[in-house]
Amino acid sequence: MRPALTPPGRPAGMFAVGMFALCAAAATAVAGWWAIPVLAAVWARVLPGATATATTCGLGAASGWALLLVWDAAHGPVGAVARRVGGVFQLPAWGFVGVTLLFAALLAATAAAAARRDHVR
Repeated sequence: MRPALTPPGRPAGMFAVGMFALCAAAATAVAGWWAIPVLAAVWARVLPGATATATTCGLGAASGWALLLVWDAAHGPVGAVARRVGGVFQLPAWGFVGVTLLFAALLAATAAAAARRDHVR
C-alpha cells in the first residue's frame, strides 16, 4: 500500500504545486516547452508515493507558464502578440492565453500519469 501524501487542495499540496510551478517556469525558460513533460515524468518518478501527482504537475505547469506570461507582459507586448496569434486560431486574446495554459497543464499531467511507478511495468 502506498503512503498517502497531501492532495493539491491542502497547504502541503499547494506548496508542491508552487514548487512545480517554479521548476516548470525555470525549465521552460532554459530548455523550452519540451522540458515540461520531462520535468513532470521525473517529478512523478522521484515522488512515487504522492497522491494526485498528475493534478499537481498539471496545475503547477499552468501556474509556471502563467508566471512566465506575467513576466513577459511586464517586459514586452504580450497583449499584441496574444491578439495576433489568437486571431490566427480564431480565438480572442484571452482564449489564446487559456489555450497556452491548458497546453502546459495537459503536457505535464499526461507525462506524470504515464510515468507513475504503479503504471509502468
